[in-house]
Amino acid sequence: MVCLGRATLLTAYLGGGTKKYRVEALLGVETDTYDAEGDVTARQDASSVGLTEIEAALPRLVGTRLQVPPAYSAVKRDGRRLYEYARKGEKVPDAERTVRIDSIEIASLEHTEDGPVAAMDVVCGPGTYIRSLVHDLGESLGTGACVTALDRTVSGDFILESAVTLEDIAERGFAHSLVTLEEATSSMPTAVTDAEVSTAVTMGKPIPEGTEGLPEVGTVFRVMDPSGRMIAIYGPPREDDEGIAARAVRVLRPYEQGNDDEAA
Repeated sequence: MVCLGRATLLTAYLGGGTKKYRVEALLGVETDTYDAEGDVTARQDASSVGLTEIEAALPRLVGTRLQVPPAYSAVKRDGRRLYEYARKGEKVPDAERTVRIDSIEIASLEHTEDGPVAAMDVVCGPGTYIRSLVHDLGESLGTGACVTALDRTVSGDFILESAVTLEDIAERGFAHSLVTLEEATSSMPTAVTDAEVSTAVTMGKPIPEGTEGLPEVGTVFRVMDPSGRMIAIYGPPREDDEGIAARAVRVLRPYEQGNDDEAA
């Protein structure tokens, strides 16, 4: 996903939402990066592992649970990426965090010269490391495991089938593949405001309590003007706010600065 113009203000929101992955896991091999590009740290014979054993292990990995990101990851601790600690041979700080795994389904199991390779479809929340999930599967099976292939097939409202290649862009330009602000945020909670409130929103003013058509309190939502254009993202009020239902998070089309569309 590439954001242009004002759409860059949406990056943090477009990257959220449910993710879907197709991952291939090699059983019997562990690496320091949890994928096939790392150095092998352990090998075990996993030739006896079949679909029955894998399917029995998967339910233990599903749900809201704590996960430890790989040492070679971009997660920050004390102002440094974990991979910075790992590359220098330093002790990697604890970075355990809560993630959500909605489902894991086996697509296939192939026995190769290197060991069994399980292809799985994973549905999860943002912030989940699939490499860690596969590592945990290997621990659960008692064989170890690492990722050999990984594709993100869905990210929020964006699906792999709608992606365009660099070759296609070079040949046809990127205009034909642009997505408007409104299309990119179609799954967000929405408030459609009247002309008076819309003008206040383009100025970044708080939305007062009693305003009709707002999502429930505490929700981050997009604000549309009467013509259906997205003009801002608003969120919960502060604890000490009185008479305020929502405050500006991002104003995408500020007052009197043009009405040209931007794309994501």
